Amino acid sequence: MTKTLLILGAGGGGGNNLIRSLKQSGLDLRILGSNCLSHAVAKSTAEVTYLLPESESSEYLPKLLGVVDSESVDLIIPNNDREVAMISKLRGELPCRVFLPDHETVLTCQDKHRFYQVLQSIGAKMSPSVSISGISGIEDAMSILPSSDRYWVRPRRGSGSRGATWVRTSDQARKWIELWVDLRGYHAEDFQISVFLPGRDYNFQSVWKDGQLIVGSLVERLSYYMGATRLSGMASTPEIARTLHDPRAINNAIEAIRAVSKVPNGSFNVDMKGDANGDMHITEINIGRFPMITTLHDSSGEFNCAESYVRCAFKMPNNILNPIDIKEGFVLIRELDTEPLVIHEKKIKGFSADELRKNSGFI
Repeated sequence: MTKTLLILGAGGGGGNNLIRSLKQSGLDLRILGSNCLSHAVAKSTAEVTYLLPESESSEYLPKLLGVVDSESVDLIIPNNDREVAMISKLRGELPCRVFLPDHETVLTCQDKHRFYQVLQSIGAKMSPSVSISGISGIEDAMSILPSSDRYWVRPRRGSGSRGATWVRTSDQARKWIELWVDLRGYHAEDFQISVFLPGRDYNFQSVWKDGQLIVGSLVERLSYYMGATRLSGMASTPEIARTLHDPRAINNAIEAIRAVSKVPNGSFNVDMKGDANGDMHITEINIGRFPMITTLHDSSGEFNCAESYVRCAFKMPNNILNPIDIKEGFVLIRELDTEPLVIHEKKIKGFSADELRKNSGFI
């Protein structure tokens, strides 16, 4: 029987990547989409895409319910942070399935400092971090941190490395935060500062059901999309990424997920960054949604994470014996206005992951 899905955020890169993965699944699906931006609606690859108000609008729920009712939607999948938070909050008012972690877990993971405090309490490997109470308190806050040649400044909430960069001094941190306060409407207390981690950059994508890991895979960001145009030289979106198997990093990610949720459900994708010794530290969990690079996760292993997610939502069998589903050496290559390519590194003449890390500023 056909299942009707509504993908929130369709038309954006992450939404369309998720739709691509779902279309490659073995499930009988009717895939609808929505977005609050008219130009994103025009770009959507869903069968039908609706223009909805922003999730914070009082009109959002009535309009969403109208779509759910008229299209007989079976499952809503939010795929951006704002709608994950809103759908999590509204789940009791929706007449269709929602497959998300519990609301408290969503709130914890979407506040990077609150998330840091939870993981710090279990002794997880994380870069030392402080929150900011105001512009005048930046120097005192940074004095608490261990001495380092660089520090990472970022907002406590949000995605896509928006408002994030590394700095060398408290004066630079103050100037950076003041710019975002003066020009972009942020508040100083929206930011946190951590010791900068210069090493490798991992993402662990996973799907959970009733506290059980169903499927998970690990990729490494090797170079950043338009990283050279950013002050930091870095971004959360890779231009080139590669699958790999690192048991210690995978265990760290699983421990972090279990720390924030006693009974994990839904999608948890964990970002990790290496220190100067090569040890991987948890930096955040992007909760309830799929990463922008879900294409690599879903196209390189035996199982499609997006398909597993839908199967879990409808209580269908997954038949996965080994949840760590990684075939090493598959590479994702992306560029503006081109289809993302997944190919094995052996088929790329002269490919060198070590050289890409070096050029991207990694160890």
